[in-house]
Amino acid sequence: MARIPEHIVDQIYNSVDIVEVVGDYVPLKKKGGNFWGLSPWSNEKTPSFSVHPGKGIYKDFSSGKGGNSVNFVMEMEGLTYVEALRHLAKKYSIELQEEEDSPEQREQKNKRQSLFIVNEFAADFFHKKLLEDEKGKQIGLSYFKERGILEATVETFQLGYALDEWEDFAQAAIKKQYKEEYLVELSLVSKSEKTGKLIDRFRGRVMFPIANPSGKVVGFGGRILGNRKDIAKYINSSESEIYHKSQVLYGLYQAKKSIRDEDLCILTEGYMDTIVLHQNGVKNVVASSGTALTKEQIRLIRRFSRNVLMIYDGDKAGIKAALRGIDILIREGMEAKVLILPDGHDPDSYVREKGASAFAEIQKTALNFVDFKLQVLSEDKDIHDPRVQSELIKALAESVANIPDRVDREMYVRHVAQKVDITESLMAHAVLEARGEQQKLVRREQKREEARQAVSAPAEVKELKSFEQLELANQEKELLRVMICHFDKTVLEDPNLPLEDKEGNPIEHEEFPVMEYMIDELENLVFENQTYEQLKNEMFQEYQDKQKIDLNKYLSHPDSVIRNLVSDLLTAPETSPLWKKIRPDIDYDSNLTLVTDGAIFHYKSRKVDKMLRECRSKIKEAEQGGKEDEVERLCEIYLELQEMDKEINKKLGLEGARKGLDAQL
Repeated sequence: MARIPEHIVDQIYNSVDIVEVVGDYVPLKKKGGNFWGLSPWSNEKTPSFSVHPGKGIYKDFSSGKGGNSVNFVMEMEGLTYVEALRHLAKKYSIELQEEEDSPEQREQKNKRQSLFIVNEFAADFFHKKLLEDEKGKQIGLSYFKERGILEATVETFQLGYALDEWEDFAQAAIKKQYKEEYLVELSLVSKSEKTGKLIDRFRGRVMFPIANPSGKVVGFGGRILGNRKDIAKYINSSESEIYHKSQVLYGLYQAKKSIRDEDLCILTEGYMDTIVLHQNGVKNVVASSGTALTKEQIRLIRRFSRNVLMIYDGDKAGIKAALRGIDILIREGMEAKVLILPDGHDPDSYVREKGASAFAEIQKTALNFVDFKLQVLSEDKDIHDPRVQSELIKALAESVANIPDRVDREMYVRHVAQKVDITESLMAHAVLEARGEQQKLVRREQKREEARQAVSAPAEVKELKSFEQLELANQEKELLRVMICHFDKTVLEDPNLPLEDKEGNPIEHEEFPVMEYMIDELENLVFENQTYEQLKNEMFQEYQDKQKIDLNKYLSHPDSVIRNLVSDLLTAPETSPLWKKIRPDIDYDSNLTLVTDGAIFHYKSRKVDKMLRECRSKIKEAEQGGKEDEVERLCEIYLELQEMDKEINKKLGLEGARKGLDAQL
């Protein structure tokens, strides 16, 4: 397996601009020293996703996710650590100097990466057949030319052709030593039950490679040529480890920049609709590829824009798809408009017949979801008929109730009331009832999901939920925060040492690296929280081995709990507001020694408090059991712990004043 040398990894980390990387997926606005945007992982109206360029990290407060540029790309693209590094190296034109894998090395790669490699080979194979094979040019390329597709567009979408032969692709793939099981899983071939031979699944079809947002081919669509009625006009790749049709949009890789620039995504139904519009200058267009619009597809779009224009045929199937898509879009916090083309037209045929300028004009006639639904549901009906009105109000209320934002919801209540000629209060009541019913369904589903998760929840989720239940969690977390934020700094042995003499001249004192100081004070103490203890031990071990800490190692940690924890620590306030309130006379922000000592001795104070309580409980048990020797031994321990407690409190400057406040810090 190819490996990226450490110095190249360092070069990648040093070259990336996290604002630029995140900005490829999330629209960001500067606020103070940081950048903010809407979470790409949750439905929200108020930005809670922050990027800290100085620290090179991001933090999503709605989902709890956080990390660095590499981790962000891993999350967004579903890539491994090495794949994300390659992605960023390509973006920043960094030469990886990796040797091409031999067939033997290819077999060693993980399955997911191998599947991508097979699909890339298939896409290239079909593309070359279209452009170089005589039959491919006569049949496949001629078809695209008849549809007005230019060669530049063929290249942009890597269009291809599968010869109408049984083993053309299969033999080529086996010759390249690709695994049979991968070819079958990707549904590029099937295996004959009679002969055991591999048979091409796509035969006599023009091919449309389907890519994920990073441009990797995850599947294919194939269209049969001619008027054959005995086989399906279109077939798609079957579901695989890398292809889930409900989670991809055709053309998104080619369209994502334009979608962000235009702040609008045009959503069509078919491959050719997307290709023809793109060729005619409408580049912010994608296709759902014949599948009903899903939440996952909407969340893909939401990375680049919150505005969607759905374009459907004017037949019953198109209108039904539009009605269904509207409610899903609204529920996900999107701004949705609908354009129904004249009967007999789809985007492909309309642009070819009328031209790009006519298409630009007809876009202006798109309707918002209320007007569209009202138009469809009231067609050939008397909207002043009480029964018709009742049906319309209920149907529109169901859609308006899906709007997450209260202000937007109330604006649409007013809009619908005016359109249907009823009072706002009546419409508001209908929406309230609809929201109540929807919330019941949501709660019911949540309970089912919680029940399922209670049985199968991963250990990391259970551990996260238990963090705050641990007695010393806050103190342990503060120690880790100091280590994560100040691992490369130094502290004085005593925070009370004068920094200047009477004449104002600086006094030099011996300084100690923060990590060495932490190791000396905490190495033999075990944190209650297992995740905190793991992070502490990993950092201690790394520092003892290398005399340095590589923060990116923890921001890209394979354990997502540790990854998110480190991101939390990097974005946490430097000093507890309550701690400042207790000791307003001390400037903690400018004195790292005070912060470090405060964290260490505060933790020790809480630890000793716990030991005192446990000791008192044991003394009581021994007294009740009549064990006088044990009582005497425990009392000696208790007195020693009290002395330790006094010494620690002196160092904290909280003698007698700490009780009751300590647990809140």
